[in-house]
Amino acid sequence: MAEVVNSDGRLHSTLLILGKCFSDSSRIKIFYTLETYKEMCVCDLAAILNASIATTSHHLRFLKKNEIAKSRQDGKVVYYSLANEEILSAVQDFLKLSENISMKI
Repeated sequence: MAEVVNSDGRLHSTLLILGKCFSDSSRIKIFYTLETYKEMCVCDLAAILNASIATTSHHLRFLKKNEIAKSRQDGKVVYYSLANEEILSAVQDFLKLSENISMKI
C-alpha cells in the first residue's frame, strides 16, 4: 500500500485505507446495512448486496483486516458488525454528508 507522509514524517496510510473502504459501492452498502442492523451474517449481507457470498466475504475480510469491521462466530455462522463506536460514528457522518451533498446536486 502507498504511504503518504506529512511534513512531520507521520504516515497517513489510514486515510488511504478509509478511502478504499468508501470508494466501493458494495462496501458502502455494507456500512449502511451494519449501521442500520448493527450485526449481520454473511449470507444476509450477500442477499442485500445482491452479490455472491464469496464476493461479500471478500469485502468483509478487507474491512476486518483493516479493523473497520469485526466478526464473531456462532456455530457455523459468522456475524459481522462495525469494529467500534468511532467507526459507527464515522459511517453515520459519512452517510449524512453524502445525503447533504446529493440534496445540493
